[in-house]
Amino acid sequence: MKLFNWSNKKDQQDKEIQTQVDFLQAENDQLLDQVESLKLDISEARSENEHLKEALNRSTFRQGLIKMTIGMGILIVSYALLVLVGERNTNLPWLLLIEAVFLFLMLNRGESK
Repeated sequence: MKLFNWSNKKDQQDKEIQTQVDFLQAENDQLLDQVESLKLDISEARSENEHLKEALNRSTFRQGLIKMTIGMGILIVSYALLVLVGERNTNLPWLLLIEAVFLFLMLNRGESK
């Protein structure tokens, strides 16, 4: 009789272990599914990020801002060169104004094309 009870306990322990293994396997499968969905979300976010970067690079506001920065840099360098050359202070505003108008027209002409 003891032999029969011993085998019954062993069978019951085997069933409990199998139940735990099944539970862990189901939990593992669920976690793998979540990892896959996160991978898809990340790839979608990366593609959206690339799309937004391209849109920003094609943005006319950004291009205009870059052109304005270039124009202002040229004006500052021109002013520094005119001061180093020794140009009279009365002529500096007129020369810089003429150059600013020229830069403005040249930079805006590129936008219309």
